[in-house]
Amino acid sequence: MTSISSAPDAAATARAFHALFAEISACGATPGGGITRICASAEDGQARRLFANSAREAGADILVDGVGNQFAIFPLADGPGAPLVMLGSHLDSQPKAGRFDGTYGVVAAAAIGAALMRARRAGETFGADFCAVNWTGEEGARFRPSLLGSGAYAGARRIEEALSSRDDAGITLREALDGIGFLGTDRPPPLPACYLELHVEQGLVLEKAKASIGIVTRNWGAAKIDVVFTGEQAHTGPTPMPRRRDALLAAAYLIAEVREIAERWPGRFHSSVGRILVEPNSPNVVPARVELSVELRSADNALLTDAALMAEAAITEAAERAGVVAAIPGRTLRPIRSLPEAVCDLVAACAEETSLRSLRMDTVAGHDAISLLGQCPTGIVFVPSVGGIAHNEAELTRPADLEAGLSVGLLAAWRLCRAGGSPERALLFRRPNDAFGGER
Repeated sequence: MTSISSAPDAAATARAFHALFAEISACGATPGGGITRICASAEDGQARRLFANSAREAGADILVDGVGNQFAIFPLADGPGAPLVMLGSHLDSQPKAGRFDGTYGVVAAAAIGAALMRARRAGETFGADFCAVNWTGEEGARFRPSLLGSGAYAGARRIEEALSSRDDAGITLREALDGIGFLGTDRPPPLPACYLELHVEQGLVLEKAKASIGIVTRNWGAAKIDVVFTGEQAHTGPTPMPRRRDALLAAAYLIAEVREIAERWPGRFHSSVGRILVEPNSPNVVPARVELSVELRSADNALLTDAALMAEAAITEAAERAGVVAAIPGRTLRPIRSLPEAVCDLVAACAEETSLRSLRMDTVAGHDAISLLGQCPTGIVFVPSVGGIAHNEAELTRPADLEAGLSVGLLAAWRLCRAGGSPERALLFRRPNDAFGGER
């Protein structure tokens, strides 16, 4: 194996991580200890500036593309045209969410980039440049669909389509990004030679297994259906019940049936209706229009297909029962796919070298890395979530677990940048015993 002659200081990298994480966690902080940092909000703009300033101070060049994705490029290799190793996640959140979801991966990437840059200045040589990325609109809480920025970067949707997405108040993503100063004009970097994403698990698998590192080998599929029921506005007092065309009643029928679909396959299928808009939303008016979002998830393609057909049949039936009209203005499908074995093997080797127990596992939640699957070698690295709590102010990952993931990400990035971005070649590099903070 090829030995690494010198390595970034893991302790200094951890200190830089915690300092920046605390600063960004103050952007949109809630009284309950979480954050509300919706995509392209003022709070999102504050966090974006902190990320950019930190990376710039560490020697990165900052690019902002047409959908607001931020790329912090750390020039490690000699000369132009070097391959790129990319790590990152997202800074936007759900309402009243936890501090760790997404933010962990972005801040870790920034700290790792700074560490590699210090090593470069100390004389280390690299075969690839490094990029820390903050993707726009991963959550889908304000602008839909989710994975919006990474999807645009990977070519899954057109830039103009993404910028035309509207929130519930009618504001477009273009207008919102322009309002916070992040409607970029830079050409994004080319697809990386390898992309890694550090993320909190948002589940109980690692905690139950007492493992420190999760290596994602497959993602669950997801079918998302936007539904609109249109009825007729009427007075809730004198209007006879048989004459009512209640759009909210149709929504209630559908919500119950979507839950019933999940009950058919316990443990193998998840469903939800997490968003609903009612018009005119007055206590004395029969609702005339309801928008809602149906979500279906499974690791079984056939099951997911059957469930989607059941859901669409349930939409039609709900409309008929309530005497309203149903429409499906949007559908998205995230297919089930496996992550590249070479990247999984590299992460496993890095965990083993740092004496951390790892576990290969699925991801039920979607992440920006899913957008890059099939475009370049891609990996997702999980660290434990206390109690599996996610999208909640009580979300928590312990500092030791954050640092464990950081150490694995640092070693993986080091190997990849030394190996020109190739995960297969990166497996040939080993660190000395005293590198990255010593043995655990």
